Amino acid sequence: MRVSIGQFLTALCQEGKSSGTVTQYRWHLARMADWLEARDVGDPGLVSRALLREWGASIRTGWAPATVKQAVSAVRSYFRWMAAEEGWREDAGRALVVPRVPGRLQRTLSGEEIGSMLLAADDGMVWGLRMGAMISLLVDSGVRAAELCGLDCADVNLGRGVAKVVGKGGSERLVYFGQVTGKRLAAWLDVRAAPGSSALFVSLGGRRPGHRLTTRGLRRIVAGFGRSAGVSGVSPHTFRRAFACISTEAGAPSRVVMGAGGWSNLRMVETYTRGLETERLYREYSPADYLQGLKQ
Repeated sequence: MRVSIGQFLTALCQEGKSSGTVTQYRWHLARMADWLEARDVGDPGLVSRALLREWGASIRTGWAPATVKQAVSAVRSYFRWMAAEEGWREDAGRALVVPRVPGRLQRTLSGEEIGSMLLAADDGMVWGLRMGAMISLLVDSGVRAAELCGLDCADVNLGRGVAKVVGKGGSERLVYFGQVTGKRLAAWLDVRAAPGSSALFVSLGGRRPGHRLTTRGLRRIVAGFGRSAGVSGVSPHTFRRAFACISTEAGAPSRVVMGAGGWSNLRMVETYTRGLETERLYREYSPADYLQGLKQ
């Protein structure tokens, strides 16, 4: 089974799946293989529908719904691929039902929270200039963490207010930023000292100073900086959600926000901005305020 899993992952790479997707599938399929081998089943051709249902039931305990969905999707894809490769008459993976993930509120950042962090970054120190440039670019363009970390200095055109990023699946797109972000980027570039690296954002300490900032490092930095500025629950993705909400609040059409943020459809934009629209409508049509004569 381990060999066929490796072949399946290679096929995913050949199809152009992102490294993140392949890594995720590898982890889930390895856990499934462990579970099956503990039951003396090492040949995927001997895995029955009943056994897969038992595995699917086992992961419902202790795993978050989103993680269960990822695992089931990975295993279904693997067995579908194996059925096609081996010419099986039946695809056992079809016994698994992809569970629904309950909706939950998405953490975003308010304008006040972003302002507090930018104010804390304006201390004139090198790390503050880097932080201010990163925060401003994240919220102004909606770039993902990997896209921000992948930026080179040559990818940024300060005069035009545009940068070229590499998104999911290796696709390239242009992202845009305003004058405020342009000034912050220019201030960071004036003090950036990393002659051996082409990266726009580099580490300022740790084991590899002057090297390209990693997504893991970025998550750690923004979370810690948020706490120091009195803002909890900060991650690179909260800035992406804030980009969608604040752009919409500023009057940008949903399709413009979708294109600028690199979303393939409007569903994610609407997911992030639905609460904004609901709040706006409720403020306007509050039943209690209406009964008190505050609304006409």
